[in-house]
Parts: sequence; structure tokens; C-alpha cells
Amino acid sequence: MITRRVLHMWREWLSLTTLVVVVSTLTAAEQRHLIPLSALAASPHAVTQARVWSLLTSALLVQSPVFWSLISFALLGGLTLAVCGGLVLWVSAFAGHVGSTLVVYGLLEFARTLDPHSFESLLQAPDYGVSVISATWLGAVASVSWSARGRTLRGKMATALMVVATALFGWMLRRQVNALDLEYVLAFGVGVAVAVWVPRLAYATGIAPEEVPF
Repeated sequence: MITRRVLHMWREWLSLTTLVVVVSTLTAAEQRHLIPLSALAASPHAVTQARVWSLLTSALLVQSPVFWSLISFALLGGLTLAVCGGLVLWVSAFAGHVGSTLVVYGLLEFARTLDPHSFESLLQAPDYGVSVISATWLGAVASVSWSARGRTLRGKMATALMVVATALFGWMLRRQVNALDLEYVLAFGVGVAVAVWVPRLAYATGIAPEEVPF
């Protein structure tokens, strides 16, 4: 007899697989010019023009190189689900992507109050991709790995090396840095915080206790 826990596990993996398929499909459609990038991508200008939904749709595309970006996104999502559970996976993805984007956009707007000509090139530049979610998931996995029971100094060093190696791999895929990349640092911090507090709150309130990884 299939237990409730097994059914729940399959549902979570199916949900993650569906997300990867949706991202792959929309990316392919955008690459073939079936969907204009402007319809999905966010930007500081788009958000100020009340296109708030772009904060979500911008996470449904990957940037070039498409193949490696999709593979790393899927692998990191699977690792996060296995290590942290579905609750952390989805809460961190939403909070990391939307939260870090809004904070960075707010900082850009504040900077422009001091210098109206600063960051002009970024105001309408398409801001999209799954890399911010990946940074959040990396933070969540690192948080759980670092604080695992019985974790030795060697184990913590391995976790730190994993973070550095993953960050370097992400930089090698893009090799471009601008003010919007602050989103990755913030997203990583969001992932750490979500991995610490969300499972505890879920356990304390009795919400999906089977998803709590410790």
C-alpha cells in the first residue's frame, strides 16, 4: 500500500519536474521568437509601470547558455528538494526571486534620487532568468548542510567549497556583472533564512511536518 508520505514525495517531484518543463518550453518559445522577451522579462521600469506580474514571469526563462543553465537549474532544484524538502524549495524560490529583485530595484531607485542619471542603462534592460532562484536554493542547501547534526569542520569546509564552486560555475556561464547581480547575494541570504525558519515554523504549527528535514 502506498503511504501518504510516498504520495507526497511523488507530488513534490512531479511539481518540480513540471516547473522545469514549463521553463524549458517558454525558453524555447522565446528563443524561436514565438513569445516576445518583453512579455515575460522584468525591469525596474516595468515594475514602476505596474507590470508586477513580470516579477514572476521573469523566472520562467533561462539565459544563455540555455542547455547548461537548464541542467544546473534542474539539478540544484532536485538537490534542494532532496535535502531541504518541498516547503523550503517553493517558499525560498518565491521569496528569493521576488524579494531580492524588489530590494535591488528599490536600491536603484534610491540611488537615482541622489543622481538622476545613474544606472540609466539598467532601467529598461530585460531582467530575467532562473539564476536568482538557483542562488536561493544554493543558500538553502548550504544552510541545511552547514548546520546538520554532527557536522565536522571538514564537512563545513566542504559546504563552503561547494558554494564557491557553484558560484564560480555560474559566473563562467555569464561573465557579466552589473548592479542587478546584487540580487544573487540577497537571494543566497534569503535561502539561508528560509531553510532555518520555515521548517521550524511548519513544525511548530503542524503544517506538513513530513517536509521538515530535521
